[in-house]
Amino acid sequence: MTGEHHGRRGAHILEAVQDVIAERGLEAATMRTVAAAANISLAQVQYYFRSKDELVAAAFQYVTERFDEKLATIDLAGPPRKVLRSALELWLPLDEDRARDARVWLAFSAAAATSPALQQIAAATDAELRIAFARLLDAAVADGDLAEVDDTETEAAVLLAVLDGLVIQGLTLPGAERPAFLTRSLDAHLGRLFR
Repeated sequence: MTGEHHGRRGAHILEAVQDVIAERGLEAATMRTVAAAANISLAQVQYYFRSKDELVAAAFQYVTERFDEKLATIDLAGPPRKVLRSALELWLPLDEDRARDARVWLAFSAAAATSPALQQIAAATDAELRIAFARLLDAAVADGDLAEVDDTETEAAVLLAVLDGLVIQGLTLPGAERPAFLTRSLDAHLGRLFR
């Protein structure tokens, strides 16, 4: 566990929530199972979070913040296509760490369909991603690499949908088959986009 080094109160508990979800799914992330995974008492979990709903919403927000930290490490100085591909690869389950993150993300995303608190977090995150992708596409248009795209906002939404689909399909494959499938599929989509 990474503990409190992310500067957030209760980060050790939020890390434990992710561990539980990655291994057993969101429904298994009860206050008790999270306490056991964090090697702390139930009272300590309740000190930070009053309910499972509050705990799960905080964990989802924490996951999005951690992803933003990873996204901030992308070198923006390269060609827009390369920058975009690097950003997209952060989401894809190309290795076990990213597969774990993808399982957690999908669990939260599925729950967002019926949870107003999670829906709000998911919608804000998706909006940020669409804007970021659209700006990269705008840069590609300005460079002359993306001449056929008239509406980069819509194209960014399609790109996000393709990414979601690749994540789901990738997770259904055996781990050894994932990287080749995901890389080939992503490159095919980007190849059509950046003719």
